[in-house]
Amino acid sequence: LDVFEREPEVHPLLLEQDNAVVIPHLGSATVDTRLAMGMLAIDNLFAALDGERPPTLLNPEVLA
Repeated sequence: LDVFEREPEVHPLLLEQDNAVVIPHLGSATVDTRLAMGMLAIDNLFAALDGERPPTLLNPEVLA
């Protein structure tokens, strides 16, 4: 498990499970994932600078 409902607190019962691996929100901490995240940010920036809709825009009302 990588993300919890209330961080940094983790429910004690989760920590007692023999069949669970608990990590501190590090699931995306790989070279490939971080590189992809950076490239996606650049794609969004260039789209916005070119007057286009950014590919991962979450709040389209800002373009209205």
